[in-house]
Amino acid sequence: MVRWLALAFAPAFLVAQQDSTRPADSFGAATPAGLDSLYAPLLYLMHDDERGLYGGLTTEGKRAYLRRFWKRRDPTPDTPRNEARERFYNRVTTVNRLFREGGAAEIPGWRTDRGRIYLKYGPPDRVLRRPNPSSTNPYEVWRYVRARQRKFLFCDLTRFGNYALIWSDEQLEPTRSDWRLLLSPEALKDVARF
Repeated sequence: MVRWLALAFAPAFLVAQQDSTRPADSFGAATPAGLDSLYAPLLYLMHDDERGLYGGLTTEGKRAYLRRFWKRRDPTPDTPRNEARERFYNRVTTVNRLFREGGAAEIPGWRTDRGRIYLKYGPPDRVLRRPNPSSTNPYEVWRYVRARQRKFLFCDLTRFGNYALIWSDEQLEPTRSDWRLLLSPEALKDVARF
């Protein structure tokens, strides 16, 4: 049996004791703040009929909401594990480690553009990193080639490691109308070749 992890983004609120027949109910052991931490990144997965309900619920109502949310997405409902839930919260832990941003107020990785894209589409298949270009802002390009080709261009306009999505060929993602002005001509060619 798989043990439920105490997630790095919500420390010390999951107490995961498990017996040999079924996984621990991680939502039942969570504090109200812990439930909110588990809920917050779900906005990237929500359907329209799931939005706007959680905030007004009691603590028990929030637990029930999270259980229903993940039951709806369970790829193997006849088994005790919910692989989709495990995969998602593992990704949250990963993006919080990789894409956390500093500054006046620390931003968890799941709230950054790179974290959001990683949570929605998974890890990129290929990455082009240009952290210290001489004539332009630092940038990264992520490519996805499995299932459907996608490309995402992130730029660090602050030069403090805070990368924002400035362009994508994915129609569901925002693109800045001035994105070409944010990079040098050489960088634009580099992005196009990748």
